[in-house]
Amino acid sequence: MMSKSMVLKNPVKWAAPFFLIIAMQSFTFAEGDNDKVGSVAFKFLNIQTDARGAALGGLSAQASGAGALFSNPAGIAGTEGMNLTFGYSQWLVETNITNFGFVMPMMGGAVGVSVVSVNYGDIMKSGWAGTTEFVFEPNQGTFTATDMAMQVSYAQNLSDKFSIGGTAKILSQNIDNESIGGLAFDIGTQFDIGYKGMKMGAVISNFGPDVESVMTGGGYQGFPSMSLPMTFSFGVIGEAMPGMNAGLNVLKQADMEQEFILNAEYNISPAALRFSYNLNNPQQDMSVGAGVNLGGISANFAMTLTQHFDSVMRFGIGYSF
Repeated sequence: MMSKSMVLKNPVKWAAPFFLIIAMQSFTFAEGDNDKVGSVAFKFLNIQTDARGAALGGLSAQASGAGALFSNPAGIAGTEGMNLTFGYSQWLVETNITNFGFVMPMMGGAVGVSVVSVNYGDIMKSGWAGTTEFVFEPNQGTFTATDMAMQVSYAQNLSDKFSIGGTAKILSQNIDNESIGGLAFDIGTQFDIGYKGMKMGAVISNFGPDVESVMTGGGYQGFPSMSLPMTFSFGVIGEAMPGMNAGLNVLKQADMEQEFILNAEYNISPAALRFSYNLNNPQQDMSVGAGVNLGGISANFAMTLTQHFDSVMRFGIGYSF
């Protein structure tokens, strides 16, 4: 029979090949044409809602605590005690996003539940009016639109260096009197290299069955099914200098070109300063942020600069107990 120590060591031996497979898969996926542009459902799943994650351009490698529920579920594996997080994002064009997450140790690992809610505000109605002579009227009142993801996550440390986690999501979208629903899944891993604070992380997110775009109100029947906004992300970080970690995130969304994001986080206990620069997305190329952690209470802020719109602001607060 295999000893317990052998079982714990095996994951480390195949962790590197596993990460290589994930990384190669993301690059292979990137080589294809972006033929899904404008054809994916639940696009809000690609928006980074966590303030720390937004400031760093992603948290594949360094996600931890309840905030990992929105980036890499493997990051909750080492959670000690209970962890809460709440976030608010001032997204583009009067859109507001809120998120809530809770994590606790359970079942040999950690279990988390989380919610992401998007409110697009009041949107002007327009269309044809009249019965005998049709006239196009641009203002016929307003309607509302919302998106929501309810998520359950589980993660476990397979060794002192390697962790794996997964998330299942129930999705819903409501536009005026129409609504659709769907399911999506994430799977992520993290690996501590053990040299100069170097860590790697990889995530495949938002994969699952196609969404049938036949809405409950019947107004959109006949449209073809739509794919989920599946995403591959890979990150690596390490200690660049005392107190500062720096790294690279590689991001590929199903309907977007591949992106390379440089980031850095400088810790001056109890505060942290953060920065990231996207080499491939001039629309949202740079993000900055800061955070503070005192007595188990954390507060984070991030600002993403955009080319044609106002800057995107994100705020987050967390509590560990």
